[in-house]
Amino acid sequence: MLYRLYRRLLPFAKPYRGKMVLSSIFNVISNAVGSVNLLTLLPIVSIVLGENSILPSAGGGKKSSSILDKFSSLFIARDAHGVLDQIGSLERICVFIFVTYLVKNVFQYFGGYLMTLVENGMARDLRDKVFDKLSTLSLDYYYDRKSGQLLSRLTNDVAAVNSTLTSSIMTIVGQPVQIVSFLTAMIIINVKMTIVSIFISGLSIYMVRFFSLTIKKMSHRLQNLQGDILSVAQEMISGIKVVKSFGMERYEVRRFKSETEKHYHGSRRLGRLRLLTSPINEMLATFGFIGILWFGASEVFAHTMDGSKLFYFLASLISLMQPVKTLSELNARLYEGAAPAENLFAILDAEPTVKPGLEKASRTIDKPIVFENVSFRYNSITENAIDGIDLEIYPNEILALVGPSGAGKTTLVDLLIRFYDPTGGRIILGGRDIREYDFESLRALYGVVTQDTLLFHDTIQNNIAYGNRDASTEMIYAAAKAANAHDFIMQMPEGYETITGDRGVRLSGGQRQRIAIARALLKDPPILIFDEATSALDTESEMLVQEAIQNLLHHRTAVVIAHRLSTIQQADRIVVMDQGQIVEVGNHEELLSIEDGLYRKLYTIQSRAGSEGLVTLG
Repeated sequence: MLYRLYRRLLPFAKPYRGKMVLSSIFNVISNAVGSVNLLTLLPIVSIVLGENSILPSAGGGKKSSSILDKFSSLFIARDAHGVLDQIGSLERICVFIFVTYLVKNVFQYFGGYLMTLVENGMARDLRDKVFDKLSTLSLDYYYDRKSGQLLSRLTNDVAAVNSTLTSSIMTIVGQPVQIVSFLTAMIIINVKMTIVSIFISGLSIYMVRFFSLTIKKMSHRLQNLQGDILSVAQEMISGIKVVKSFGMERYEVRRFKSETEKHYHGSRRLGRLRLLTSPINEMLATFGFIGILWFGASEVFAHTMDGSKLFYFLASLISLMQPVKTLSELNARLYEGAAPAENLFAILDAEPTVKPGLEKASRTIDKPIVFENVSFRYNSITENAIDGIDLEIYPNEILALVGPSGAGKTTLVDLLIRFYDPTGGRIILGGRDIREYDFESLRALYGVVTQDTLLFHDTIQNNIAYGNRDASTEMIYAAAKAANAHDFIMQMPEGYETITGDRGVRLSGGQRQRIAIARALLKDPPILIFDEATSALDTESEMLVQEAIQNLLHHRTAVVIAHRLSTIQQADRIVVMDQGQIVEVGNHEELLSIEDGLYRKLYTIQSRAGSEGLVTLG
């Protein structure tokens, strides 16, 4: 499974394969040159100890017995009388060490730099891919998940996966070179001691694999806990007004601390497990090292091995431990990176429940919009939100939807926009089922203004032009004037270049609504949808917004959801809904004439509440 998971990540590395190959070559060279440096230890120790096994006479007496001896003899300098020149020999060795380390670090730098480019590029591509997929998923996907969890996927999980992948590639490429170099030298010196060393390394690798699955599970849980932390923080920041107005700051701090405490304990357990792996490996290596030291020293005492070669063997063994340890930890690191990778692929593998069709929707609305026996039920709810709706909306008609909260008004509109698909029946637009249209052309037909108006953290001008990025400045100004927004915009210090703040927090509710109406007007849609667009406004703001709405309704089909019945008295038709069904249809006068009718009851309640100065409720 681990192999299949990381194989799916390889396409993200494909655009960077040239840089990866070059980086790998540089790293191989760097590690190989670094390994060669250790060979200088043999002539250094031999010179210091005065051993003659690798110090051939000037007359060519004793010849080198191995490749290592021949390499070491290259650094031996003698004077004119054939006497060993220790200073000259050390000079040669020092120059060799300097040059090789210079070469090693140059290649290491360029190899690391290229891999950094690969890592950053892959992180960007993977993050873009996940974000692009999130933009295609249906609304029900978001309703079932915390926004902080999704933000964590885009940030923490992408970083974790990418870091694991690139570091693993560097490990796989670089460490074997060092292992082969050190092992070769050790085999040349003493085969039996090398076999013991390999056995200890194999046992170390086995112990690390033992911890890998547990590390993966704990890492997966930590990623989720990190998403919970982001969720709490995001909720508090986005709802800071509500938090402060209810005096819930300390409560939110306690919530946040509770999540960070869980993450702390999880991180502590994971850290303990990670740290346990290394001491176990090192203790195994220490026992092995002691055994090899004892065996090698016995060989030296018996004069079957030179002391310099024992020191070199031990130095090679110590140097071998680090790349073996790094490789042995690779499996644990890959398992640790598997948890965030699974999270990302869970998003990439998700399928939208609402899928686009292939047809282009015409902007000319010359036929009724027809709801044919439409029903819908949300995934988490057993009862239908709307049930058996039959309704026609005629071209250029203003149709109002009213009824108690939970009656299904917004659900009906969401189905028209195709945020969801009906679980029963169909919706006909332009003579076709709306499921046959692609999203772009279908949603270009609608201009939507809701009670909870969202403005982006951008200039007022860009917020108005959000649905029409090619609009000229004159068109934007004209839309703002028609929406009764131009005057208050011009009174701001930077006019249309004023930043609205997160979700438009720097503007009043009425100002946000008028900018939203200007945005819809600039889009010039044939169908308008108002979802309680004035229910949260004061009287003066409502009057200005209603005037802007009237400018927008001219020669357009409109669906208006309203709680304040006084705002929809001029609608061509009013549809009264209750418990997911249509219970009454007519204009204002017709509905008022129905004895015991729901519309008449709601209107009477609101009229009485208004005359007594009470707040009207939907």
